[in-house]
Amino acid sequence: MALFDEKYKSTVVSYAPRNEQEAWIAIMHACIAVDEVVADEELEELSETLANNSFFEEHEVREYYRSVLLAHAKIGSKHLIDTSVDLISSENKANLFARTIELVLADGVVADKEEELIRYLFSAMDLEEAVARNIVKEILERHKGRVDI
Repeated sequence: MALFDEKYKSTVVSYAPRNEQEAWIAIMHACIAVDEVVADEELEELSETLANNSFFEEHEVREYYRSVLLAHAKIGSKHLIDTSVDLISSENKANLFARTIELVLADGVVADKEEELIRYLFSAMDLEEAVARNIVKEILERHKGRVDI
């Protein structure tokens, strides 16, 4: 006797961002939520990023974020990145990577899972290693003394 019918077992959760803005939100959220603890400072930094960036003007940011939260609960951080990264334009990848580093550093602690996911993101975005290292170095310099790595 089967406990679950075949229809239920074959149900696959899918998520696809509607546009590049939602993909940014998905990737940023994936990186701060991977350790299952989203600090107030991280949420504040994310809110400021979304509110102060003209890239998100005239977009339904709250609706996008709601979709991202639901998707993250079902598919996790790596899959959220995988489904979103192709929507990020080449010219925006370095900027998004930098914003993500800022978000992860916002609470002053870089958890092992966060660092691992940042490495995963770097790879998924096909960033040049030198570019990624310079971004991280520059941001760490700004956060010197405020970050526990």
